[in-house]
Amino acid sequence: MSEVVVLIGAEEGRDPSRLMSALDAFAKWAAESGLFGDSSEAPDIMMKSEFADGQMRRKLVFQNRDQAASFLNFWRIERHRTRTEEGFAANA
Repeated sequence: MSEVVVLIGAEEGRDPSRLMSALDAFAKWAAESGLFGDSSEAPDIMMKSEFADGQMRRKLVFQNRDQAASFLNFWRIERHRTRTEEGFAANA
């Protein structure tokens, strides 16, 4: 079985709790929607931390390309939503 590695840069992974929340939400959504087959199982995702060039970054390992691509779309939406909420809070 092949694996797909997604690198989350230092800037994006600065808040590991937000990344973990997004991973949890993605796994739950994927299981509930039956996106990857049997609806009772969430995709297996492994996260590794790597210190490179003086910064910490995250490596996400997915079972296949479809899962990785789906998570990247999910992560982009989540980051945009969070930034928008932070912008509203800062302007309030």
